[in-house]
Amino acid sequence: MEHVPATLSEKTFEPVNCLLCDTSRTRLIAEVGQFGWPTYVSICMTCGLVFLNPRWTKSDYDRFYATEYDQFYRFDAQEAAEKEQRKARTVWQRLKEYTGGQFKSAMDIGCGLGWCLDTIRGQVPGLAIAGIEPSDYCADHFTSRIGGELVARDVDSDWQAANQGRFDLIIFRHVLEHLLDPIEVLQKVNQALTPDGLVYIAVPDMMQPDGSLADFWYRCVHTYYYSEVTLSRIAARAELMPLVIRSENSELWGIFHKSDEARRDSARSVYRAQMRALRAYKRARLARRALLALSPQRLTKLLPKTFKDLLPADVKKKFRHLIYRH
Repeated sequence: MEHVPATLSEKTFEPVNCLLCDTSRTRLIAEVGQFGWPTYVSICMTCGLVFLNPRWTKSDYDRFYATEYDQFYRFDAQEAAEKEQRKARTVWQRLKEYTGGQFKSAMDIGCGLGWCLDTIRGQVPGLAIAGIEPSDYCADHFTSRIGGELVARDVDSDWQAANQGRFDLIIFRHVLEHLLDPIEVLQKVNQALTPDGLVYIAVPDMMQPDGSLADFWYRCVHTYYYSEVTLSRIAARAELMPLVIRSENSELWGIFHKSDEARRDSARSVYRAQMRALRAYKRARLARRALLALSPQRLTKLLPKTFKDLLPADVKKKFRHLIYRH
């Protein structure tokens, strides 16, 4: 049975400038997002960074993550646990492939129930784990059930002051898109890393959206929408450089390390490329809906027999599978 979300409490919206350009020269590309909530997605016309403008105030976001988020996104604890563990195995495979996976201390920012760190700890004996988590329920689960150390509840606090050079792995799995100031938070992360420490970041890939833009992709909780260029530029402001950065199945992920060279921030704009990607995606979605609106029998009749006879058997099979499975 599909979960029906609870009613969202009243929110106040405020305008913001582009984090990279500090400009208000933006173009509104959406006004409604997931759950039908007002979601003002804008794109900077100078650099191409996509972000919410206007967006909720910080106090509204703080209250939402502490008491409301779980009602909309973690209503089934068992389902949430299985999802986190499945995603954690992917994180671990990527870390193992590109870094060898030799870690002594790890922190997960936005650790949720803690299953990601618990899964990785199962692969790294003796791994010390810590987290930052605003949700009341999840923070209690992480400390009491997982046995992790709760470093802070608010990532915007001065948690890094007592954790200088402490962690050799810091995880941001689908958290960076939720932050109000990702550059400031990544600067704190840089301070909390050991000299050879690594940061794992995974975010939705704005160049490769998935599902309905209005009903799924755009969300009030996603304050930023990254491409490879804009994510790299954000990280560079915090003196972090990608060891590897990839896009897979609408997810952009990378492993970053400290680097003074990262300060040479490129001013490359992806505005035109981002708008082209959005237009192409919308056209593809529209064409797919039109295709699926036709019955298989009618669609078959519309194709000339001479054309159908020219198709290889394997292509016909794939075509029939595409039509009939829907």
